[in-house]
Amino acid sequence: MEKSIIPKGMKITGDVVSDGDLQIAGEVNGNVSIDGTLELNGSVKGENIKVGSVELTEGTIQSNIECREHIGIGKGVTVIGNIKAGDAEVNGAVRGDIDVAQNLAVGSTAVVEGEVMCKNINVDLGAVCDVNLKHGDSDHRAAAFFEEYLRGKADE
Repeated sequence: MEKSIIPKGMKITGDVVSDGDLQIAGEVNGNVSIDGTLELNGSVKGENIKVGSVELTEGTIQSNIECREHIGIGKGVTVIGNIKAGDAEVNGAVRGDIDVAQNLAVGSTAVVEGEVMCKNINVDLGAVCDVNLKHGDSDHRAAAFFEEYLRGKADE
């Protein structure tokens, strides 16, 4: 798969579309839609980013992100926007809703604010989280646990 590069110092105003991988070291003011992996150490400001997978090492994103596979948000990254992904690892700052189909790992350097929906979550000591958490099927399992517990107490 081919990799396109937007180098540091380059500013693109408008949408970026590619069927390969993309590295953004410069600045994009517009939507980004790629089939491959997005590598970011620059900035994106737009409505939507749609990608296969994302590795954000440095920079800022002011956009919603829809990622089919994995998103990695590094320590030097700030995301303001909603995130939807298969799996996610957050070590930077995110302000927005996070909807992860499987596993969400929140590292000790992370700052997260918003609604979080995931199947499995791991939060390291030191992470700053101001979130409302919906933990996959946990609502159903928790309710079933307490119903059974209360039924057992009523029988005593």
